[in-house]
Amino acid sequence: MRLINVETLKLEEFLDYRAPPYAILSHTWGDDYEEPSFRDVEDGNINKPGIGSAKFRGCCRQAAEDGLVYAWIDTCCIDKTNLVELSEAINSMFRWYQRASICYAFLSDVPSGDNFRQKGSKFQSSRWFQRGWTLQELLAPKTMRFYGAVSPSDAHNRQAAIDTNLVQGWRLLGNKGSMSTTIASITGIPRHYLLGIAALHTASIAQRMSWAAHRDTKRKEDLAYCLLGIFNITMPMIYGEGGEQAFFRLQEQIMKVTRDDSILAWGLGTNDSSANNITGDATAGRVVAKAPADFANSRHIIHRDQTLKYMNSVDISGGSIRAYLPLHTTHTGQIVGLLSCGPEKNSQQVVGIPLIKLSMGSFDEYARPRGYDSSLYPTMVATTEPKPIRIKHDSQENGPMDLGGLFFHYEDDDFTDLNLKVIDVAPRSYWDEERALIMCAPIADDGVVGQVLIRLRHDTQELKDFVIVLEYKKECSDALVECLIFICSRSLLLEELVVYLPSMMQKLDGKREAKNELLSLSITLERVERQPIFVIRPEPVLDGVFTTVDATVELEKKNLIRESLQLLEENEEIDGEDEELEDQKNYYENSLKEVRKEQEAISVILKELEERQKELTEKDKEYTAKRRETIVKRAKLETKLNGLSTQWENIQKRWDTLGQDEKLRFPLPGTTVLEWAAAKGLIEVVKQRLENGADINASDQNGCTPLIAAFTAGQFEVAKLLIEHGVKIGDRIPEGATPLFVAAASGCVELVQLLLNEGADVEGGGNPNGTPLLAAASGGHADVVRLLLDHGAQIEIRDEADLTALLIASERGHTDVIRLLLNRGAKTDAESDEDIPQLMLDSGEGHTDIVWLVLDDGTDMEDKRKGGGAELMAASDERKKDISKGTQANPHDEDGRTMLIRASGGGRTETARQLLAIGITDLHAQDKEGWTALEWATKNRHEAIVQLLGDAENDDSEKVNADGLEN
Repeated sequence: MRLINVETLKLEEFLDYRAPPYAILSHTWGDDYEEPSFRDVEDGNINKPGIGSAKFRGCCRQAAEDGLVYAWIDTCCIDKTNLVELSEAINSMFRWYQRASICYAFLSDVPSGDNFRQKGSKFQSSRWFQRGWTLQELLAPKTMRFYGAVSPSDAHNRQAAIDTNLVQGWRLLGNKGSMSTTIASITGIPRHYLLGIAALHTASIAQRMSWAAHRDTKRKEDLAYCLLGIFNITMPMIYGEGGEQAFFRLQEQIMKVTRDDSILAWGLGTNDSSANNITGDATAGRVVAKAPADFANSRHIIHRDQTLKYMNSVDISGGSIRAYLPLHTTHTGQIVGLLSCGPEKNSQQVVGIPLIKLSMGSFDEYARPRGYDSSLYPTMVATTEPKPIRIKHDSQENGPMDLGGLFFHYEDDDFTDLNLKVIDVAPRSYWDEERALIMCAPIADDGVVGQVLIRLRHDTQELKDFVIVLEYKKECSDALVECLIFICSRSLLLEELVVYLPSMMQKLDGKREAKNELLSLSITLERVERQPIFVIRPEPVLDGVFTTVDATVELEKKNLIRESLQLLEENEEIDGEDEELEDQKNYYENSLKEVRKEQEAISVILKELEERQKELTEKDKEYTAKRRETIVKRAKLETKLNGLSTQWENIQKRWDTLGQDEKLRFPLPGTTVLEWAAAKGLIEVVKQRLENGADINASDQNGCTPLIAAFTAGQFEVAKLLIEHGVKIGDRIPEGATPLFVAAASGCVELVQLLLNEGADVEGGGNPNGTPLLAAASGGHADVVRLLLDHGAQIEIRDEADLTALLIASERGHTDVIRLLLNRGAKTDAESDEDIPQLMLDSGEGHTDIVWLVLDDGTDMEDKRKGGGAELMAASDERKKDISKGTQANPHDEDGRTMLIRASGGGRTETARQLLAIGITDLHAQDKEGWTALEWATKNRHEAIVQLLGDAENDDSEKVNADGLEN
């Protein structure tokens, strides 16, 4: 490929795959003489007059500003005189735009001040969006900027150019990302394809074709060639083959590489399927589209691989398309081929193409009738299995088929003799001008009347035209044809006549003659034997009196009547608006009176406000002076406070010389006498301050109140005094604990009672220390525990270590608290975080009296942990220490029963097992009645314990024997 060096403005050639980074230009071509060609750039002729040089220099300048050394422009980087090079370039064009570092789209017809988002803007109507080649130039680049033209006045004001030929005339409009919503609205291309988020091949063929439906190219073949990259197709360029043949070859190549049958979803009508029934005879037409315009209504048709459950490709050969399609026959007998595609937002519909049967064979042969649209059908009709069929492709569309149609033939000479010529037929598709033949649609069986209009014009004088109306319908298995004639002005379009004809038919009834300014004419029809062929014969009328219907006059009369009605309607609307405006006028007059009245009231208020403003001004002066005086006083106080601080430091030093353990706390700023005295336990000072009205709830800068200070310092007598005087008890001390928590932990029953009487929260603790109950249990304060339980404290509440009050008391050996908690219903099977019975752990630490309490309570210390009792085994070390110290290793109750005897007699298997495991017992110990643990278990039929004790005795025997052998 060739690239322009933006510094030297010379062409340099590179291998395609070794090309350096480059910018690429997208634009619409001007006249050939304006655009710099390959030869012009080679010869250095780059300053041609017109827009071409502006685009050339603008592109190079912008590329240099963007740090690029090279640029590519289609007008001059391709030698178009070399057809091989031209063909290669067209096949590579999409890839070149895709590989470019950036694409500049220059829209010369968009001025710099244009608002591209505004409806009707120059950007939205730019010629750039109507050209075929710019479609791939929009889709291929990853990075794209749009530039408009700077107007000559702007260029002059900015001193950007000497002349006004737009040499410097580029103005940035935006980039593809920021403008994508507007571009999607203009082009009909979804944003995810514009921005490259979704790959182009994921769009159906019908969708991609629809994007080019409203575009055009200078050479008709290019309308097919410009789509090669969008479909990832390559094919040779054959200029001169015609646009239809080029587009046919494009579709042929697409069908070779895709299974997407939406390529057949062209000609999609806007009506529903029921309005597209084929009745009578039909004419075979094309099976593939003539041009992208045939896909104009297919923008939202997507491919559905699974809808019709087949994966066969569609291909064309021998003049026919071979396809596997489910066929559906409507209630009117119409055959429809169902495609595997449908509307994007309605999965319950598929596209169906109309078909007519031609022959039978291994592949049934069909044709797509000319003049009939594709339609949408419910998905439920697509449940039939697909079958192999061939659809004949008739590219000429001129062969009559004996399927019930009518043919009207005329001789040009017959009309020439009368200086008349057939210039138009409606519907236009019925007219084969070269063969002087009009081929009508099939005749319906339901009595529907078909119509054809033929326009005749005098070829030498400016006279009104004659219009022949051919009406036909089926009657008794034959065609009944009637011919009518009228005149109209030359400016009246035949398409308008088709619309207004039904309203004129009553006046036209029987009108077989008509007269214009020069000629009286009648039309006769001659039928060819019994064939559906009629010859149209014009004949001059030499005499006779008849009335001519002038369609122009009739339409003008209708228009005048319609305009009169519109005027009357507008008059009614004006009268209604006038009444409404009169009402509005009265409303506004009344409102104006109210406004003026309110204005007068406001004026009075404003005067009062002015007087008040004067007063406030004087007050402002007064208060400003006083404020200044206050500031001075505060400065003096600050100096005095600093002196007090020095005195405090001296007092602290003198206190320290006394050798006291207690520290004389230096007060913080804002500390009151009451707070400091409370912290120091100076109860007399506290009483005096309270009698003098000191604020009992005042706090310093840290939020510390007298009550918090008293609790923090352990001055409970002061705290009681403050509570009796109504202090707030909800505040927490700095460590986060409540007063009740501190009182409970200290064991001060009287203070706890006082706090509870004042409404303190019985569960209000100090995280992570737990609740007041847990604090009292930890300290062994049984009276406080009893008081808290009486006030509703939760007996089973746990601290952060997952310990209950019972577990905490047992851990610390507080038997009074344990006995109280057990009497109050505390659960004794509670477990610690390690899932080991904490009460048994306590026994290992020497608290055997606690275990007696639990045994008395009837608890079986079940260890739920697998391999349980590991910690209890470790507790045997404590037992050995006890023995070595001479302490009781096998304690018993007043009846002489050991722990093991109590557990065995009570059926507490796990307790017995753990006692054996840690060795805190004697297997053969007897109570006062002479009973052992085994005998009690046997008596009470606790078989599991009997087995357990038997195994333990055996183990002891083996150990004794082993010791004997060793000795």
